[in-house]
Amino acid sequence: MRVELMPELPAEMLDEAWDFYSDCFNDLRVLAVNRHLMYRSEFDAVMADRRIGKYVALDDDGGVVGMGTLTNDLEAVPLISADYFQYHWPDLYEQKRLYYCLFAGSALGQRGRGVFVALQRAMYAPIGEVKGNVFFDICSYNEERHQLPRMIAMILSRAAGRTQPTRLDAQSFWMYEFPRDDAPYRREERRTGFAHRGSLPERRGQA
Repeated sequence: MRVELMPELPAEMLDEAWDFYSDCFNDLRVLAVNRHLMYRSEFDAVMADRRIGKYVALDDDGGVVGMGTLTNDLEAVPLISADYFQYHWPDLYEQKRLYYCLFAGSALGQRGRGVFVALQRAMYAPIGEVKGNVFFDICSYNEERHQLPRMIAMILSRAAGRTQPTRLDAQSFWMYEFPRDDAPYRREERRTGFAHRGSLPERRGQA
């Protein structure tokens, strides 16, 4: 297995890369309220955007077993506020030492063994060279159920020596229901409970 950095993904790899991306992150379609998966047109645009580095893990046969994307041009990602980072870290922003990981994932099972760690190490390399910082967008499910922030910190600590994770922000979606007079009613807030569930949540709209 090897990890290659590609400024632009070759056209002949787009379909395989899209299939990998869709399979890898498909569960987020029903696990997160906010849309985390790109549409195909958005994916192709990112794969062609030379401001965003594409880290592609390939097996011995040249098949895609892992992918990650990283940029220090925060204006290349419309869904994050570059102004936020310019305001809070003006020097790092000006020097392009703030990096955003759009996504990173590896194949399931034996094919993906060690791939996520290799991806994170490769993606840390340019950050370490300039003594920069990196941030991720992690949904509640991956934080509570899979402890993803902690796992990433452990991997990056092995590469960097020390890593200090900090929560920058959190967004919550609230639904307000209107129970019938004869329906069970709880006044306290209800939470997702991802930390105590299995892989997929129950359907929220069912009685």
